Amino acid sequence: MRSWRGIAGLVAVLALVGGLAGYGWAASRDGIVLSESAPVPVEAAGPAVPFTPPEKVNPDSDLPPVPTSLEVVTARIGTPKQGGIELPVPADWERTDLAGGVQARWAAPGSPDGAYTVRVQVVDLPRSLAQGVAERAAALPLDPRVSDVEILQQTGDTLIASFILSGYRMLQVVRWVSFDGASVDVEIAASGRLIDQPGLEALVSRMATEVRQQPPRGQRRP
Repeated sequence: MRSWRGIAGLVAVLALVGGLAGYGWAASRDGIVLSESAPVPVEAAGPAVPFTPPEKVNPDSDLPPVPTSLEVVTARIGTPKQGGIELPVPADWERTDLAGGVQARWAAPGSPDGAYTVRVQVVDLPRSLAQGVAERAAALPLDPRVSDVEILQQTGDTLIASFILSGYRMLQVVRWVSFDGASVDVEIAASGRLIDQPGLEALVSRMATEVRQQPPRGQRRP
């Protein structure tokens, strides 16, 4: 009986040793290295947060910056019955009349992409100037045509903003005018490049300061 138990024990030991030897041989065949050390976290190979590349922007046109002093001529928009106005506009810029007859745009000669323009519109909005500015500042980031909007300056009658439009980085200077102090009567919006800001601000300021309502037909301005 003892010899039988001894033989059985010997067989069990040999089987265990054989299994360990076979596992070690298989591991070496698969290129697996066994280690008794504790697992260590693997260092990340890239940034931990998603990265969005900046939006591609076309280079500015090579026109010189808008000067702070431009030669101007007097232009009229609308009729006295429409609440028409007259104001100074750049003398050599090209005019385009827009729908309704109470809005017009002047552009640099040749109108290259990303160049500068100024648009004037006769309006009748029952809002204060400050309300008009605030509404445009809130609406601009929601405009699907523009992206990367940045409000640079906001006062009681003027909004200056930067954004990307049609692949170009643009600057816009908008000023509202009221003749009676109770409502907005005129909107003047100049657009250009960032380098045009001093010239555009000077142009819009002069236009807004000198804009006048057209006198009734048959009546001359004194």
